[in-house]
Amino acid sequence: MKKISCGLILGTLCCLPGGIGKTTAQTANQLTPVPIQAVTIDDAFWSPKRKVWQEVTIPDCFDKFENDRGGALNNFDRVRDGKTGGHAGPPWYDGLIYEMIRGSADFLAAHPDPALEKRIDGYIARIAAAQARDTNGYLNTWTELEHPDQRWGLNGGNDGYQHEMYNVGALCEAALHYYQATGKTSLLQVAVRLANFTCDQIGPSPKYELVTNHALAEEAFGNLYLFFQAHPEIKRALPVAVDERRYLELAQYWVEARGHPRKDQKSYGAYNQDDKPVFEQTEMEGHAVRAALLCAGVSELAGINGRDDYHAAADRLWANMCGEKMYVTGGIGATAEGEAFGKNYFLPNDGYLETCGAVAAGFFSRNLNLLNGDARYADALERELLNGALAGVSLAGNSYTYVNPLASANGNSRWSWNGCPCCPPMFLKLMGAMPGYIYAQDKTGVYVNLFVGSQAKIQLAGQTVTLKQTTDYPWNGDVKIEVRPARAGEFDLHLRIPGWCQGAVSPDDLYEASHRPLNGTAHLKVNGKIADNFEIVRGYATLHRRWKSGDVVQLTLDMPVQFIKANTKVEAGKNRVALMRGPMVYCFEGADNGAAVQNLVIPAGTEFTPE
Repeated sequence: MKKISCGLILGTLCCLPGGIGKTTAQTANQLTPVPIQAVTIDDAFWSPKRKVWQEVTIPDCFDKFENDRGGALNNFDRVRDGKTGGHAGPPWYDGLIYEMIRGSADFLAAHPDPALEKRIDGYIARIAAAQARDTNGYLNTWTELEHPDQRWGLNGGNDGYQHEMYNVGALCEAALHYYQATGKTSLLQVAVRLANFTCDQIGPSPKYELVTNHALAEEAFGNLYLFFQAHPEIKRALPVAVDERRYLELAQYWVEARGHPRKDQKSYGAYNQDDKPVFEQTEMEGHAVRAALLCAGVSELAGINGRDDYHAAADRLWANMCGEKMYVTGGIGATAEGEAFGKNYFLPNDGYLETCGAVAAGFFSRNLNLLNGDARYADALERELLNGALAGVSLAGNSYTYVNPLASANGNSRWSWNGCPCCPPMFLKLMGAMPGYIYAQDKTGVYVNLFVGSQAKIQLAGQTVTLKQTTDYPWNGDVKIEVRPARAGEFDLHLRIPGWCQGAVSPDDLYEASHRPLNGTAHLKVNGKIADNFEIVRGYATLHRRWKSGDVVQLTLDMPVQFIKANTKVEAGKNRVALMRGPMVYCFEGADNGAAVQNLVIPAGTEFTPE
């Protein structure tokens, strides 16, 4: 098996706001995701966790939002009733409620829950009633209650604190996901009204020249464009006008206006990825969550507009994130000051590593997997799902972490709630969407990106192809896939061969395995016979054949314990080693090892036996 390398760093094409870079047709290897509704998960690892998150974590978070400092939902009621002052929580509380709805919607799409749906319908009614107070469709409860004359942070306001465009983007996300889960348009109407008003207000002069103070809306507005392009019948049925081209134009403006002077907004510099044009940026800098969410938007837009400058920027910044600035767990954001990336290779073991950062990095990697059809991005997504993000919620499902350092001398206890509880909604967004990350397709075949016990019904070449995946992953590397086309036919089946099973544990050179798998790291059989006529293409074992119902593919991934060493440029990693088995990074905890946990030594030649 060949090691998957990071590839060449692409060049960029400068593009001024409103300008046009070199365009291409759809990326040659671009993939389409198989949606949540087409996938049923039945998995020993994931199913119990997903049950806890739907039955415990979602209600727990909604309960706490309802009761925290007067109640986040009450903010909408106060706006509805024409009151002033008394806003509960920070200005981004609207956005966190919307994110909760988006994450919950994806869980509903996979597993309907009438009680949860009814609860969310009640919230949507209160949100819509608040918006109805403004004839233009504007909605941001903090601004309306506390500083109604400072919309968008103007007139002496603080757009870096008010988070209005972040909230707008989160609302659009929630509306799309809730419609896809339930077929209901009530929240979609709210989102479209606010998106229309945002397009009226913000953009090139003579509009207000403003970029997002916290990235999110770039990807959300791109997806709003895609949705109405695909569903003109819904556009016609809504009682509000829709011109989806405006959403795409504004999303691109938010990307392209960064790093350029704007008459209505000061620059927050590298902290907000605004020190230079995006197409000239060579490093992930500033607030880690904002940077990764911006890049998730850039990569999403590259798949829509086909522009080389967007595509190159996304590839280049991802390579820097994974190659110089990511922890072995997938954590990003090394410093507490500014919740920011550090310099290249600055990865202290007590680094910040916000749960939201791991989630945002997962979104970025997933979008690039779809854009490039390359397994290394799915490797990074898996790292987040099983390590960087999964650590953020307790097994019981009702306590959380904001940060996840590799080492913490004083412990890192989970909290029941936090003054800025942004991580639980972000966690639920990622994990809710996960069923839609397992499989993807192109015109000629199906891609298996994640090894999760599941069944998928995929429309391919004019017929329905059912895949049934059975596995005990990540505890072992045995994966069985039953292929059931409606009728016999030729197509490709692409199975991801993880980098850690090819003598590498990362899609880059930041970490290396000193204990590499022995001969035959991945083994493939078709109908019980060794498959020797496949090749590795962009990290996928590609099987091309005429498939008939009942064909069985068996993939076996060797899982030795691997000693992982950091690049020698990582000062904090000298004379240290991490342990991985398969995709999992292991942790020595004080609860098990007492005070000795800070001074554990692994003698040379140590052999490990997994249990």
